[in-house]
Amino acid sequence: MKFGLQLSTYPPRGGGNSWDSVLAVARSCEAAGLDSVWFADHFMWRDEDDPDRERPNLECFLILGALASATERVRLGALVVGVPYRNPALLAKMHTTLDVISHGRSIVGLGAGWHKLEFDSYGWPFGTVTERMEKLEDAVQITKLMMTERPATYEGKHYSIHDALNDPLPVQKPHPPIMIGGGGEKKTLRLVAQYADMCNVFGDPEQVAHKFAVLRAHCERAARPYDDVTKSNHVGILIAQDEAELARKRAIPRIRWDRGHS
Repeated sequence: MKFGLQLSTYPPRGGGNSWDSVLAVARSCEAAGLDSVWFADHFMWRDEDDPDRERPNLECFLILGALASATERVRLGALVVGVPYRNPALLAKMHTTLDVISHGRSIVGLGAGWHKLEFDSYGWPFGTVTERMEKLEDAVQITKLMMTERPATYEGKHYSIHDALNDPLPVQKPHPPIMIGGGGEKKTLRLVAQYADMCNVFGDPEQVAHKFAVLRAHCERAARPYDDVTKSNHVGILIAQDEAELARKRAIPRIRWDRGHS
């Protein structure tokens, strides 16, 4: 079993620069022996307890690129990219560049996108669930092609590339591992079985066991070994010195310890 941490945009206490806080946490993760650090691909996030308060968000890929040059061992990825935010050929180039900067430590995290507030606020078309899932399927295939073939050509339902070059190619061969995030049982987990190297889901042990059983069935239908897919569970963990400190932390409204995520 391996452990990774999803970083946040940490507002520094007493003023200062949020990037310094992010860098300090990432370096602490590396020093502690964690396998990976991740950053969420979000642009704005209203506080659930105070809708008028905006939780800060630095841009995902700029953070990952900076961390790639400031760390040495820990693997780096977005958990996960909202595909409709960017053209998938551009995403393939960005992920490839991250792999080069990090000397082969990147993980390609892809998802369909779901936070409608961001789409509306930034002026991106949200579309239907079906459309976003189709875009995700196009993006996975474009990413693989651009990381392994030159030139690369693909005609999809929503995205196409024509004789696209992606030089230099990634350090990892044949390409960095591709994670698809999400637990949709009909579409998302089917795409994992067809295309992905890694899968990330949310939930408690019972929910996760169910999701992975569904994934196993999709793998069987796709004639793919279930064990070929690295499975991960995104959960929140509270660390405390004793029961009293644990109780105090559980009482803090902003700590979502019981909702399956940080």
